[in-house]
Amino acid sequence: MKSKRKHELQTNELADWIGRVILRLKPHARILGWGALVVLLAAFVFFVLPKIGGGYGAEAVSAAVFDRAQRSFEAEPLREFLRTYPDSPQAPTARLMLADRVLRESAAGVAAGEGADRQAKREKQLAEARDLYAKVAETDDVRRSMARVGLALVLLEEGRLDEGRAALEEVRKAWPQSVAAAKAKVHLEALAGYEPIAFSDEPLEKSEKPKEPGEGGGAPKPGEPKAPETGPPAERKTGETPEPKAEK
Repeated sequence: MKSKRKHELQTNELADWIGRVILRLKPHARILGWGALVVLLAAFVFFVLPKIGGGYGAEAVSAAVFDRAQRSFEAEPLREFLRTYPDSPQAPTARLMLADRVLRESAAGVAAGEGADRQAKREKQLAEARDLYAKVAETDDVRRSMARVGLALVLLEEGRLDEGRAALEEVRKAWPQSVAAAKAKVHLEALAGYEPIAFSDEPLEKSEKPKEPGEGGGAPKPGEPKAPETGPPAERKTGETPEPKAEK
């Protein structure tokens, strides 16, 4: 009973103390309210706003850089964008666009050098396009179908026609109503009936040189000029008078 009574007394003392504090602060309630509001605003400005604003700011900057890169017709601006903003929201689209540009350059033969050097650069371009398409196909569901079409086109550029045709058919079956399926259909129709041409390193046979008119005997055909005589002039006998030329 004594412990219970002691607890009640302590509780009453705490309540009385809180009541006295409230009574003392009541005349200053308006000032204290404004002070609390200022503290909350300061905490928001210094701790919350930088994180939110920083996120939006970085996204806005990456969007602006990507917009400039995609307006260019060169591949290098997109490469620079992906090196700087590899995890930005625009990165999957940038990879797909860069892969398309690199593949287009390879197909058009945009590679400096000749011979083995040119072939090595073309293979490097195809490898870069393949890696970009593969990354988009693995990580981005929205653009996966277009990336699969790109992988099929890389196979075709490498001369692997059967594998390329099979990959395009897979896209048509997996996404029948998509833009990627329409693109795959266009390429399949272009490949219909196409077979690679076999080349030979053997030289062509030399054709005989056509004979000139009058060569090889025989009279010239009507209308053809008569070949001039190449032998020595006929000798004139002694005592013969040359025939006078007829005057015109």
